[in-house]
Amino acid sequence: MPSEMTVVRVKQGLLRGVVDENVYGEPFLAFRGIPYAKPPTGPLRFKDPQPPEPWTGERDASKFGDVCAQYDFMTKEVKGSDDCLYLNVYKPTCDAQKKRAVMVWIHGGAFILGSGNDDIYGPDYLIRKDIVLVTINYRIGVLGFLNVEHEVATGNQGLKDQVMALRWVKENISSFGGDPDNVTIFGESAGSASIHYLTISPLAEGLFHKAIAQSGVAVNPWACTTLEPKLRVYQLAAKLGEHSIVPENVIKFLQTVDPVKLIATEREFLTPMQRFIEFGVFIPSIDDKSPNPFMPEHPLVMSQKGVQVPLIIGFNSNEGSLFLGPFGNSYGLPVNRQNDTEKDLATISENFGLVMFLELQKRLERRGITPNDVKRLYFGDKPIRKEMIQEYANYVSDSFFLQGIYDVIDIQTKKSTQPTYFYKFVFDTNTNLKLAYNIT
Repeated sequence: MPSEMTVVRVKQGLLRGVVDENVYGEPFLAFRGIPYAKPPTGPLRFKDPQPPEPWTGERDASKFGDVCAQYDFMTKEVKGSDDCLYLNVYKPTCDAQKKRAVMVWIHGGAFILGSGNDDIYGPDYLIRKDIVLVTINYRIGVLGFLNVEHEVATGNQGLKDQVMALRWVKENISSFGGDPDNVTIFGESAGSASIHYLTISPLAEGLFHKAIAQSGVAVNPWACTTLEPKLRVYQLAAKLGEHSIVPENVIKFLQTVDPVKLIATEREFLTPMQRFIEFGVFIPSIDDKSPNPFMPEHPLVMSQKGVQVPLIIGFNSNEGSLFLGPFGNSYGLPVNRQNDTEKDLATISENFGLVMFLELQKRLERRGITPNDVKRLYFGDKPIRKEMIQEYANYVSDSFFLQGIYDVIDIQTKKSTQPTYFYKFVFDTNTNLKLAYNIT
């Protein structure tokens, strides 16, 4: 294969990629670790992303860039860096008669973990569909969503990173044989909520043409907080030794803290019981103090206009099977709480609000619905027992995912001028999570 096929010129300079093989042994071209913004370090920490700097000569694009700093639930350690705003581009090796359709993948992970690297989602299958595929990193957790409700740090840096990546795609993807006028964004879980955010945010308008939201929307209760995010910032700073409540002083201090220490301290906010439903405390929030807001209003308001591009939206059966902490099974629990199962179930039977997002409780309270009303709907008047794991999975599926997704679909039927396609994915295999958790 000619070596010149692996060299591409983008706006910032030359990139040298590599020829790789998918799981079928078929070749494709990979360009990894491409910077789409300046490193958000030092004084740029907690700030909007800035355009990338140009370089001279050929930049090595054979290896992934660092993932964004995050807690690794497998190794129980913090990994990554705050210099992480990189994307990856994959394309077929053969020339095309016309520009190829572009798909941009936005990873999930509760807005606190994940990356655009191929450790979970690689290009092996989609690259066979004659497209150009882009995967991205974006800031997550405290580094991506800290909001002191002041112009010095207004939040949603991670979502603005996604916008910056899409701008890079618009400017450069034609160099890879991609069509900048045929861009589909797609993602799952928090990545899916990000997709919905991008379709309703004024900052992302015109940067893509179709959207696929897989298991998440901006109006899900875990996808936005209105619970005075600045208080979390002051609490974080105090834990690290800075007790000022002057926004400029607090942010200046937090910009000097090692990212590993920031992430480790962020995890101290949640009790084991809170971790049954929450992974992090720094998530998207209203950023109306920004001169360039991504989310000037609550997503419940912003979403009312509908998604005005063709949309595929849906969910999987038993979405809640990933969040079964009270039953001793849950992704990301800090410790194995199997021995505490009976105690935990008794606790949430007495106070069901412990396993309800506060954002959801506020919404239901406005309708006169209490946590006990919700508990009664799924479990009757009986105490919650281990045998009720399916009922609990149904509750989590409905409250964490389905209610918000159905609300968006309802808006689409009334407000959108574009087609909307709704799916439910049901496919049982030997690796299905519900088998491990004994869910029917």
